[in-house]
Amino acid sequence: MPRTFRARRLLAAAAATAAAALPFAATAAFPDKPIRLVVPYAAGGPTDAMARILQAPLQQALGGATVIVDNVPGVGGALGAQQVLRAPADGYTLFLGNNGPSAVTPLLQKNAGFDPVKDFVPISMVAKSTMVLAVSADVPATNMSSFLEWAKKTNGKANYASAGVGSLGHLGTELLIKQAGIKMTHVPYKGQAPTLNALLGGEVQVLLTTPTEAMRGQMATGKIKLVGVTSETVSPHDPKADPIGKYVPGYSLYSWFALLAKAGTPTAVVEQLHAAVVKAVASEDVKKRFDSLGVDAESSAPPKVMEYVKQDVARWSVIIREQNIQPE
Repeated sequence: MPRTFRARRLLAAAAATAAAALPFAATAAFPDKPIRLVVPYAAGGPTDAMARILQAPLQQALGGATVIVDNVPGVGGALGAQQVLRAPADGYTLFLGNNGPSAVTPLLQKNAGFDPVKDFVPISMVAKSTMVLAVSADVPATNMSSFLEWAKKTNGKANYASAGVGSLGHLGTELLIKQAGIKMTHVPYKGQAPTLNALLGGEVQVLLTTPTEAMRGQMATGKIKLVGVTSETVSPHDPKADPIGKYVPGYSLYSWFALLAKAGTPTAVVEQLHAAVVKAVASEDVKKRFDSLGVDAESSAPPKVMEYVKQDVARWSVIIREQNIQPE
């Protein structure tokens, strides 16, 4: 073979190898700037707490990249979701979603501005949690039996808080009202943190939510009382609390939390983020701190997240229609 022809073949092969390596090189450069993690609730609530617990281990799993937690509350989580979708689909703006904004809000808000299935790509589950039913200190109830007795006597005069219209706490309480045959008045707030203050301040008497460390601290002092949990069986986090389903047959409810990115984010970037989340969630420190919230750290394959989204869309669309729940 002539030397010139051989040289050309070697150059062509080298060029092809370099071209094939370009996508890998681009992926390897990620992340090369700060990652913004949007939390669609006010600071201080359980979703925010989980984001901040994950922040350091996620940075470590991403090779020291900076992760910034950005709270964007409002409209049942829609404002936070919209901010993520206004950013480029490059993996640098992520969404910490849950049952509310990731499944329910678009069912209620005609102008939500997003489709939870089409507009987001799942990265991984982060946690799953049993919710708790708590009452203010002046409510004469200490368990589900006495709570239901009290609620029936108030005949709609009792108020319950939620993190906003369409939040899981809102829908979950409406489901309880329907199945238990009781009446209560809904008082929506902007995020989970204000709901605890409302319960402590006597603005509301009832709160169904994912517990925070602050909330558990108030339970320990007796300033609020835990009367039930939403799991089918006794929760290991709250072994003394009644499962609501024991007195309201068929009632059960779990909140889930997942990391998502804008649809169109490169597959290689999603895979890199997924690996980082799995590593962060597996951290013993994360598990311990999540456990203190009454939340189980739990990662998953991306398709599992979409299964939860689709299941919730099917379930809550019925409650929204039957209870005639309207957006704010």
